[in-house]
Amino acid sequence: MNPYGGSAGGSQMIGGSSGGGGVRGNSTGLSYADDSLGNTGLTTEAGSAADITQNKDEDSLAERRVLLMGMPRSGKTSILAVIFDNMQPYDTLSMLPTVQRGTYRMSMGITVYDFPGIDDYSETQYNNLSPSVYEGEHASLVYVIDSQGDIQTSLSTMYSIIRMAQSVNPDIPINIFLNKVDGLSEELRQDIQQDVQNRVMKTMTYESLNSTFVQFFLTTIFDESIKEALSRVVRRLVPKYNSLETILNSFCSKSSLDKAFLFDISTKVFLATDSSPTDSLMYMFACHTLEAIQDIVAICAGYTAMGEEEAGLQKTVVGMDGSFKIYVYQVNSYSVLLCLNTMLIARQDSLIEYNGSKIAKAIRQILR
Repeated sequence: MNPYGGSAGGSQMIGGSSGGGGVRGNSTGLSYADDSLGNTGLTTEAGSAADITQNKDEDSLAERRVLLMGMPRSGKTSILAVIFDNMQPYDTLSMLPTVQRGTYRMSMGITVYDFPGIDDYSETQYNNLSPSVYEGEHASLVYVIDSQGDIQTSLSTMYSIIRMAQSVNPDIPINIFLNKVDGLSEELRQDIQQDVQNRVMKTMTYESLNSTFVQFFLTTIFDESIKEALSRVVRRLVPKYNSLETILNSFCSKSSLDKAFLFDISTKVFLATDSSPTDSLMYMFACHTLEAIQDIVAICAGYTAMGEEEAGLQKTVVGMDGSFKIYVYQVNSYSVLLCLNTMLIARQDSLIEYNGSKIAKAIRQILR
């Protein structure tokens, strides 16, 4: 089953035109349980800007990894700061340029590597980057483009990276983030996306590069589009994703749910979801609801750590105007199951709550 949610040979496009920066949630989770697997954050690897791409740490790169690359000032580090460090979007304006490779760790053994910006591929150490960086079936490439900058130069650099990556890993997923679209009209966003997509596909076909796993995303740090885009990137790297999707499909079908997400608590990135189409507004609403629940828990609850079994029993039901309900079940200390239901059948509540507890337990067993 294709974890992208689309056809294997196509590209998926996401619009990100709604929403604001959001509330900064507490990264410790609903139950404030401690778990090393749920620890996220930035660590900067030692080395100078000249040697960060070919140092001894390359041999120890995580098996499940996302490689984030792009031109300087394209917004790579700002994206990660907002997602992983809960930084407010406007606070990223004062961030210094990235000169060393940064490491951001997620749950399930997934690691995101933030590479410094590339001014000129032929004159940087990227040209001598060890091919082993791109190797492995669990590696994924993300290239960030400033949609209001020099797109042609950025694309030329991207093609050089793709050639190197596909020389050692022809099937590596290529995810293109058209970033900084917040200042553009919806019509202009779509025009830029269509133009870039046509140019990329035409060039890759001409150069006999594999375009099977190419995705395009419209992103901005001022709404949830960056988290949704990263979700679609990392879920391909999630262990046993097909099993998780099958369980969530069954849960939605048996309980008449509209949508179910398995969220990473600290980042609000969804690690798995059912196979029904994911609406951007629905995802944004789910993120904001989870943040609100975390804020309430931080105010009303203690900070006593819970064991995994105890944490798995935590659940929250949120009703919206009597016609919309959200069910949240804590799977473990770093992930929650969030379900959305618009059905007006009161007798389904007990069924959903019972099934939700069982599904959360089953997912917890799969993730062990």
